[in-house]
Amino acid sequence: MSQGRAVTVAPQSMTLTTQQAADLLGVSRPTIVRLINDEQIAAERVGNRHRLLLDDVLAYRDARRTRQYDAIAATSVPIDVEDGPEVIRRQLREARKAVAARRKAAKKTG
Repeated sequence: MSQGRAVTVAPQSMTLTTQQAADLLGVSRPTIVRLINDEQIAAERVGNRHRLLLDDVLAYRDARRTRQYDAIAATSVPIDVEDGPEVIRRQLREARKAVAARRKAAKKTG
């Protein structure tokens, strides 16, 4: 509020539509439906519509943010100013390959 940004106060038990959840997470509505179908976000069906609890959407957002920060940390490499650009490129390439291998292994198990 002190920075002039909008603030919304809502009860934690508030239910959201898939479009509201998509807006909150900054993704598309079909992405929310896919996350619900993949059981990554809990939702209940009301008729032919999904309803999500605000708690569940916020918990997913926090978990996603943690995964993103972990991925950034996993791909970071210490840079020595003495190293040439080719050495740094090789280190970054190896870090990306390691992350891709972990992601591939997680996809197979999950």
